[in-house]
Amino acid sequence: MGKRRNRFRDSWREAFSIPLKITDDQRLGDVKKGHDAAEDGVGLFFFDQKDSASPLEADVVEGYCLGTSPEDVKNGKGPAGSHRNVWLDARHSFPGVEAGAKREYENPLTATGLLRALEQQQFNHEELPDATRRLIYISDLSPDCIHALAATVSLLHAPALQNAIYRHLAFRPSIAVKIESVGFLRFQLELHLPFFILGKSPPPAKTCGTVKTKPDRAWTDVSFLKLDTFDTSIQPSEPTEVWGLQEAQVSFVIAGTDDWRWTAYGFVDTEVDGLLTDATEDELGFDQIAGGEEEAKYPIWGPRDYFVRVAEVRIKRIKQNYENLMHKLNLAFEQYVCDQAIPHPPPKCNH
Repeated sequence: MGKRRNRFRDSWREAFSIPLKITDDQRLGDVKKGHDAAEDGVGLFFFDQKDSASPLEADVVEGYCLGTSPEDVKNGKGPAGSHRNVWLDARHSFPGVEAGAKREYENPLTATGLLRALEQQQFNHEELPDATRRLIYISDLSPDCIHALAATVSLLHAPALQNAIYRHLAFRPSIAVKIESVGFLRFQLELHLPFFILGKSPPPAKTCGTVKTKPDRAWTDVSFLKLDTFDTSIQPSEPTEVWGLQEAQVSFVIAGTDDWRWTAYGFVDTEVDGLLTDATEDELGFDQIAGGEEEAKYPIWGPRDYFVRVAEVRIKRIKQNYENLMHKLNLAFEQYVCDQAIPHPPPKCNH
């Protein structure tokens, strides 16, 4: 047992601490088109990916993107060119090079803006610094943003991104570290946290049969709990607002090839973080994947350090949400027990 513990004491490969002589600039779409793949957009994303994507993953993602087109994203048509739900940060760091050079973006971006930014050569660009460390945050992951990601993802990052998108859409939990045991050495750190938010709002509109604009999340009417009757801290609300239990998810994945070249993807429902368009310019200067608790201009360069920090922030907030949820449910349960209590009959008199 002692030898086994020593052998697996540190599962992080030493090779990740050595800068690799690669640029990781082969895009999945370009490689597949070179092999005459007939699919386009998200279909191309999953084409012939038997080793990295299951049929279920492909069905979920392709079904979510029905009715949307990569051409609309390319041309900035409709929501793809007007809905700003993306925050992007790309900086350069490498041994022997002064760290900190960054690419400028007018955050928040649209899906079309994301596509155009990611279409730029990631390494060895004639004018822009290398984007060795990239943070891609998307509020309400939309089909248009999936098209943009599918069209620009690198060949090495594609399996991690495919699985991340599937888990976020399907409301699937996961906390994992994955290191490839065969083929090209790369790592994947993932955190998918589905949870429930209790709050007052108008009942959401039904979206059956319509083109999707955000992940499907269940909402349950819990007005029968009568939470307003006993909690004096609750403020008066609009008559149309009712208590509901809303599904929500935070998804965070890092995919990389060494400690310098990595990309972080953050997909978060607006019920959790709110709309990016409501953020001020100062607020957009903070790392959105980290919930706005880290200044973007002071980056955490190491992928493991960054993963731990984001996980700390997100888990803490979800824990606070659950504590609030359980507090209100306990109050409702106690109130229900009191309301349903049967009074004891008066004692019988013995004459």
